[in-house]
Amino acid sequence: MSKRAVHLYPWDGGTEADQDPPEHVYCGTEGSMEDDQLSGDWRYVTCKRCLKIRVKELATRAAEEREQKIRLFDEAQAITLTQGHANISTAIKCLIRERNELKAELDRVRADRNALLQAGADLL
Repeated sequence: MSKRAVHLYPWDGGTEADQDPPEHVYCGTEGSMEDDQLSGDWRYVTCKRCLKIRVKELATRAAEEREQKIRLFDEAQAITLTQGHANISTAIKCLIRERNELKAELDRVRADRNALLQAGADLL
């Protein structure tokens, strides 16, 4: 006798307002199923339909993430070009250099301020 497939049953116990478990399993297979045929963890799912649906969902999600990265890159490239840089990496290098220069200037200003405070301390 072959072992029955384990289906994804994504029910986490519900909420106080809705404690009823879903009517169907992830893939839509109907019929009465034992507890050992249901799992909330993908590692234990053996149903081919559940697994195919998951593969499609993961592929869709990956495509959406790629499209989002492309949109963000295009936006960053447009900003970079309006600032007069050739590409994003040169803009980043320029920003890093400017930040380092500002940090050095801030350190110089702080040192000057501390020296002035020390020099004026005896006047108090």
